Amino acid sequence: MAAAMIESRYWRTELRADLAWLKKHRAYRRWSEKQQVLFERKLMLAAFQVRSLLERPKVNDQARSTGMSALRYKKIGSRPFTATGSGWPNERFDMEHPESVVLSALDVCNQLIHYYWMETWSEDRSFVSMLVFSDYKRHKWAYEFRIEDLLELFQVFGDDSSAIVGAESRWDEEKQDFVVVKSWGAG
Repeated sequence: MAAAMIESRYWRTELRADLAWLKKHRAYRRWSEKQQVLFERKLMLAAFQVRSLLERPKVNDQARSTGMSALRYKKIGSRPFTATGSGWPNERFDMEHPESVVLSALDVCNQLIHYYWMETWSEDRSFVSMLVFSDYKRHKWAYEFRIEDLLELFQVFGDDSSAIVGAESRWDEEKQDFVVVKSWGAG
């Protein structure tokens, strides 16, 4: 029997702890590959937690509608970006002409969870941004996320004010289940 997420406050508590770790470890004294791997791993775990809250559904409409600004780079040429022998992103994406976009929280999470390529960029011993694209988008777009913006986005879902206190549902014939069409938080 599959278990449902019964109480989301425990997920929020863990998400807040992960966000505190990410903020603390965003700056580093000495860069190491391990530091980068741990940071990327925590970002993915935070993204998974946020996506789980969104999919269950355990966040109100105000939190659900939160988006994040990003830059995206269009795929150029017909050569694919592949796992082996792929070259570098600047050889397959137009890094000279970024486009500003606003992605939904779910889209941001999916880029991190399903990433095909992820690279963090640093300035003054601090992670400042990352280039990422999922296996679903690797033939279309690469995205640049500012780390500060990611942490702010995830904080929305870690905050208790994102919890649902009431909801309206309707029957969805195709899904053969009820779907939440409106949800609200305290206030």
